Order: sequence, then structure tokens, then C-alpha cells
Amino acid sequence: MDKELISRKTVQSERALGRIAGHIGRNTAVFSADYDAQDIVYRNFQIAVQNCVDIANHIIAEKNFEIPRTMGESFDILNRHGIITAAMAEELRNMTVLQNIIVHDYTRIKIGKAYPLLKNSLKTLPKFCHSIK
Repeated sequence: MDKELISRKTVQSERALGRIAGHIGRNTAVFSADYDAQDIVYRNFQIAVQNCVDIANHIIAEKNFEIPRTMGESFDILNRHGIITAAMAEELRNMTVLQNIIVHDYTRIKIGKAYPLLKNSLKTLPKFCHSIK
């Protein structure tokens, strides 16, 4: 496994999560009214999740696992091969769904549903990155 690549992707993810942390610590109502915070959080969430998908796909390629059809399936494959837990795979899969909504259709974002995932990403994504080092 290319530890330098994983380290670089982890650093990029953690930097993005730091930007999220600076703007997500409020409650849902305040976040809902702050469009600048939403833009910062959504963009950095996209970066953090993508870096984790990249890490997952690097592991999949290195270990010659089956090819994922979706970003979320990358985490299911890691789970099937005992690299991450089912609970973590599910959380990460859900984050890729939100990332796709952010990237492809902002109008579908339901802040009440997105906010807990965004907040949870501050714990889940670093946990994933550090569990595979």
C-alpha cells in the first residue's frame, strides 16, 4: 500500500474537516440561515469524502478486490474484506450519497437530514483514515 498517498489524502481530508468544524458547530437553524457557512461546509465535505473514497479505492486496487460500481460500494467492499466495520461502511456510504446530492443538485439538500451527517463526518472520516494506516 502506498502509505505516502494515504497520508496525503488523510491530510487533505483533515484540512477540509477543520474548515467544516469552524462552521458547523452551530445548531441546525443557525446553519440553515447562513449561506456562506453552507457553501464552505458543503465544499469541504465534498473534499473530505472524496479523499476517503480515494483511499478506499486505492486499497481495493492494491488488494485486487472487486471493482466498486459506486463510491459508496467502495466502503461496502472494504467491509466485506474485514478492513472496516459494517457500521462504518454504512455511515461512509451515506456520506457519499450526501456528497452526490451536493455535487449534482443543491436544491435537494434537506438541511435537517444533512446536518447530522455533516456533523458526524467530523468523527467518522478521521476514524476511517486512521483505521487503515
